[in-house]
Amino acid sequence: MSQQHELERLFVKGTISRREFIARATAFGLTAALSPALFSGAARAAEPQKGGRFRLGLAQGATSDSLDIGKLPSTAPQVLHFQLRNCLVELDHNYVPIPELAESWESSPDAATWTFKLRKGVTFHNGKSFEAEDALYSINYHRGEKSQSAAKPLLNAITELKSDGKHTVVFKLSGGNADFPMIMSDYHLAMVPDKERGQIFKFDK
Repeated sequence: MSQQHELERLFVKGTISRREFIARATAFGLTAALSPALFSGAARAAEPQKGGRFRLGLAQGATSDSLDIGKLPSTAPQVLHFQLRNCLVELDHNYVPIPELAESWESSPDAATWTFKLRKGVTFHNGKSFEAEDALYSINYHRGEKSQSAAKPLLNAITELKSDGKHTVVFKLSGGNADFPMIMSDYHLAMVPDKERGQIFKFDK
């Protein structure tokens, strides 16, 4: 078998990467003889593989970094955090609150009661549908008496938090706050599944 055919076989099989294939072909002086169709064909033949290990190199990391939604002290965990989760609200390029996992919101005339309509058809990585109970759990995680979340002070004005059906969450505040949707964009206030009750998601009601 020629060197070219052997390289093509390994590449199509997935034994070597595209980069390694090109490097070897260049070393053997074969690049001029390669067909562009080879790369598109190999891409079509490739199938997703479950599992593996994801490595991400970033500056400013620390051994104390955590993916706990209440403790995101540096850039490194924040980058990973937003690969996994979203907030109810995000800020656009002008720092204006826009819908993310909430599709809309409205307030009472005094801005002391806020009703958020949640986006339907959203699922977590574990396949669970995103519903109001998940939003309640995610926000209440920061509100516990023993909570060490950096977002806890932002939520002190909430006097009552409840669901109104599967896709509606109602916040009652101690006073009017026209900027409440902006608070909901804080990166700590990302949504996590209600049933994900690992050690870092325990909170004191």
